[in-house]
Amino acid sequence: MAEISDSDTFKILVATDIHLGYQHERNKGQLLRDSFITFEEILQYGKKYEVDFILLGGDLFHDTKPSQNTMIECMDLLRKYCYGPGDIAMEFLTDPTTVFEHCRYKNANYEDPNININMPVFTIHGNHDDPSFSNVGSMDTLSVAGLVNYFGKWMSLDKITVEPIILKKGSTYIALYGLGFVNDQRMYRLIKDDKLQLKKVEEFPECFNILVLHQNRVQHAQNDYVPESKLPSFLNLVIWGHEHECRIMPEAVVGASYFISQPGSSIATSLCQNETVPKHIGLLYVNKLRFKMKKLKLNTVRPFVFDNIILYNNPEIEEKRKSQFISSNANIISDYVDKYIEDKLIPKAVAQLTGHPKQPEEPLIRLRLFYNDEQDIFETAGLSQKYCDEVLNPMSMILFRKTADTSKSSKHTIIDDTLDDLADKFHFEDEERGWTQSVQGSIKEYFDSEENKDLLTVLSVTGLNETLSQYIVKADEEAIQDVIQNKINKIKEHMKKQHLENPEEILDKIKEYRDERNEKEEEESRDVINFMSTRLSKKIGTHYNNDDNSDDDDDDVDDDNHDSDDDGNDSDDDNETSYVGRGKGKQNTSTRGKGRGRARSKGTLEKASRSTKANVTNKRNKDPFTAALSVIPNKGKQLGKQMQSTINQHNTTSLSQLRQPPVNKYINVSDSD
Repeated sequence: MAEISDSDTFKILVATDIHLGYQHERNKGQLLRDSFITFEEILQYGKKYEVDFILLGGDLFHDTKPSQNTMIECMDLLRKYCYGPGDIAMEFLTDPTTVFEHCRYKNANYEDPNININMPVFTIHGNHDDPSFSNVGSMDTLSVAGLVNYFGKWMSLDKITVEPIILKKGSTYIALYGLGFVNDQRMYRLIKDDKLQLKKVEEFPECFNILVLHQNRVQHAQNDYVPESKLPSFLNLVIWGHEHECRIMPEAVVGASYFISQPGSSIATSLCQNETVPKHIGLLYVNKLRFKMKKLKLNTVRPFVFDNIILYNNPEIEEKRKSQFISSNANIISDYVDKYIEDKLIPKAVAQLTGHPKQPEEPLIRLRLFYNDEQDIFETAGLSQKYCDEVLNPMSMILFRKTADTSKSSKHTIIDDTLDDLADKFHFEDEERGWTQSVQGSIKEYFDSEENKDLLTVLSVTGLNETLSQYIVKADEEAIQDVIQNKINKIKEHMKKQHLENPEEILDKIKEYRDERNEKEEEESRDVINFMSTRLSKKIGTHYNNDDNSDDDDDDVDDDNHDSDDDGNDSDDDNETSYVGRGKGKQNTSTRGKGRGRARSKGTLEKASRSTKANVTNKRNKDPFTAALSVIPNKGKQLGKQMQSTINQHNTTSLSQLRQPPVNKYINVSDSD
């Protein structure tokens, strides 16, 4: 490799999601300066390394309309560190009227003769400081004051054509593409319909292409993310804002020639595990078509400790119960948790202190307690009061999580508990928004495991996933119950033809039938879709023909007429619906709820469930295998409710396969093809 010259090398400080003005909940009344302290540290890093410019990936502010105090604090810091005499070693080669079309002053601030800038800041907006189409936002205010170079704002979203900012330093050229936050589903459609275009620089063949964007990297709902491998292939590096987990070192994406760097947030804005990853920003070196990233630790970040305790079958707790049999169970648990916080969590928080004089010392602590016995729950006010001067969030420090009780032995209870376990697989509290898997993928993984492969009897895995998609995407509260009942009816018809009497033979034959359906994923998926379509048509017809009796008709879920249209020919007419059903983590985009606990359906669905249980019970003598399956519809709707509440949560690790390049070594992107 030829010797790398400083005069030909860009030094760029990279950060995202600073969230100025964010306030942790607390009861002491005073405002916290965490975000401003860390922002100042970021600017100080820029000065220390004499960077050519700072590149921000959105969400500089936490609120769309930040308070006047927040705005003044931000402007004061930018003036303090970015203003001043000095030469800027890079040239601005793009017509500024095209890339700053939306700005009042259509030029780079460091080229403005009325302002002395020695450390330029280039930034896009995020979802928190989104100007909402053509309206003026906080970034526009900073731009008109000459404090930042605001790019990547779009006046029309029918089609987006991104003009690059071309910068030159010595013999190195950079094309900087900005894509401020756009509604994730709209962005997905723009990419899918080929209406997002980045203009490639043709006049400079050896131009290093950087895209900075602020979108979902991981899919949380239907089409609400940017597929990593679908960005323009000529890019060399993507700076990805919005996701808070720090993954600053560039990662190569399977199926793409570019790398992705995800700086993450500089402040924890939710008490979830992804926020505990140590916070860093990046120092990006670019020399012609070579680059490397050096991660810089943020030493002013408030300590944050996240941990879990399983209360049931805990040998230490069981030992205390034996030795302190006079004490109440709640007192024993409370004393154990108190000692755990004091001996384990507080020392972990102390270990995160860096010695920086401005680092806040009171830690954030989140301790989740998993229990299956209500007697394990204790009043946390005492511990909150004890640690109110040691912990920033004493009132929200402890979080109880219910798990399934696996100690029961009845067959019906085992079925209930298995579904509870599966529901718990998707249960997160409001703060835990870093869910990284799709519902369908997790269900398949759960039932494909050796110990669980025989737990799903009525539905195939594909059928269950398709049913859940109908439940979630179309907000069809009766989908799970009706499809399961329909499958039970089909199994009955199939088993009647076998002429079997022995319950074990019946069960084996049911599993064999289920395995056959598992082998025919496409057919099974279409079967559910066809049933849902015909079922919907019937219900609409019933509603218009006999509105007064519609509730009674819905209750009769054991009606054999459910089978009448299920054996029709498969059709390709409903490709879009089929795609939605097989997608990952879909949801009705109009429902962004915050699921707490295990939700239960109400109203019509409960009435139908009671009717189902009664009807099935009356037929037990005729169908020996029906009784064992009769509890599934009720638990199935509960499972679906829980999964929908989880899908509605936010947050941040990609499922794609990524490989990380060598640390502190230049990567030659000219060889990436």
